[in-house]
Amino acid sequence: MQGITDKKADLRKQCKDLRLNMDNKERNIADREIFVRTAELIDMLRPGQVFCYVSSPLLEVDTVRLLEYLISENTEVAVPRCTDSIGNMRFYSIKNTDCLSIGAYGISEPDVSICREVFPDDRTLCIVPGLSFDGCGRRMGFGKGYYDRFLKDFSGISVGLCYECCIMGEIPHEKHDAIMDYVITENRCFLIGDKKKVFSCE
Repeated sequence: MQGITDKKADLRKQCKDLRLNMDNKERNIADREIFVRTAELIDMLRPGQVFCYVSSPLLEVDTVRLLEYLISENTEVAVPRCTDSIGNMRFYSIKNTDCLSIGAYGISEPDVSICREVFPDDRTLCIVPGLSFDGCGRRMGFGKGYYDRFLKDFSGISVGLCYECCIMGEIPHEKHDAIMDYVITENRCFLIGDKKKVFSCE
């Protein structure tokens, strides 16, 4: 019988293939729709600060447009920097995307010489990357564990971004895997469970 680790590896490959084979026009439309839904949700929830990943081309839902929009709206925005190879990262406030440079794993990270480290609280909204999510808010990450470790003690609102083609009926999961509060695709935004029942993005 296939174990959870093997099931996750198969699902990661499946979702990577789906994303890499997306038509550019289809991807651009999906990115735009996800941006609109995410911006609307953030505007409705009015968090104190937004933590957001900086997207890698092709594999991740684009967040550069979202970052630029939030900065233009004077929202406090922070992006992650990997501090080691065992799953630890810290978030730094940025005033513009010029504060970013290529860091670990070839992704854009904040320049810590000019950016201030910030810490999450109950009013922080965190935009979370993922290769796949399911209807219960379970997340399939890229396998390095950075967001699983960060979200373990996170008390704010977590929002997963994903292309609809990568939403699965059920994600293979373990006890330590994070559960999202919201998941947004190009087709929908859905609230998970009743943890944030007071909020709605319909």
